[in-house]
This record gives sequence, structure tokens and C-alpha cells, in this order.
Amino acid sequence: MAVMVHQNENIDAALKRLHREVMREKVLETLKFRQYRIKKSELQSEKRREWAKMKKRRRAAARRAK
Repeated sequence: MAVMVHQNENIDAALKRLHREVMREKVLETLKFRQYRIKKSELQSEKRREWAKMKKRRRAAARRAK
């Protein structure tokens, strides 16, 4: 897994892309699951928290775009 930083791209933007790729491929989730047992409810709440964060960012971006 790798993210190429473009010539005129901010390093923070590249890190965000890397984070999205990690989340998409469920690398951290798999690591945690194999490292120690995670209750199903904890996993669901973590996913809900992540989706809420993304939803908040999208809505803020939509408001800024208006």
C-alpha cells in the first residue's frame, strides 16, 4: 500500500489519502481483530463513529461550496 505525493500537493492531503486507503482496505481493523478479541458492539460503534466523522466533513464541505 502506497500513496505518491504529487509535486504541488500538500503533505497533509497525501496523509489523508493514505488514511482513506488504509480504512478502505480495513488494515487497522484486521490488525486489531487478530491482535486481541474485539466485541462486536465495539466494532459497530467504531464504524458508526468513523461514518459520522465522514458525514460531518462532507456536509461542511457542501456548505462551504454553496
